[in-house]
Amino acid sequence: MSEQLRILEMIEKGQITATEGMELLEALNLTSETETIANTAVPIVKRINNYKFLKVKVTSDNSTVNVNVNVPLRLLTTLGEIASKMTAVIPTDARREMESKGVDITSIDFAKIIEEILDGTLEDPSIVDVEAWSEEQHAMVKVKIYVD
Repeated sequence: MSEQLRILEMIEKGQITATEGMELLEALNLTSETETIANTAVPIVKRINNYKFLKVKVTSDNSTVNVNVNVPLRLLTTLGEIASKMTAVIPTDARREMESKGVDITSIDFAKIIEEILDGTLEDPSIVDVEAWSEEQHAMVKVKIYVD
C-alpha cells in the first residue's frame, strides 16, 4: 500500500484530521521531489582542447640564449620516452638558479602532462613558466613550455 493511501485511510478512520493528512501528503510530495532531483544525473562536461604543438621557448633578456622548439603533438608519444631529458635545453646556471629557488623541473611528471595533452584534457596550456638569472649568460633566462 502506498504512503498516500495510508494517510487517506488514517483520515477516514479518524486517526488524524484532514488538515494533518494534507500536511503529511505535502511533506510526502516534497520528499519525493527532492529524491527525484537528487537522483537526476547531471552530466559532467569535460572540455576537450585541440592543441597542435608543444612549444619550448628559452630566451634571455640580452639575446645570448634563444631556443624555440615546436613539436607536433602527434610526436608526443615518442617525446614521452625522452621527457626526462627535456631539462637539457635549459642552461646549467639557469637550472641551478631555479633549483636554488625551489623550482625543480625534474619533479614535473611530463608523462602525465603528455597524456592529458593527447587526451585534450589539459586545462592550463602553460606547463612551465620560469625566469632565472644565469651567471653563465649574464642575463635573465626565461623558460616557457606550453601547448598551443
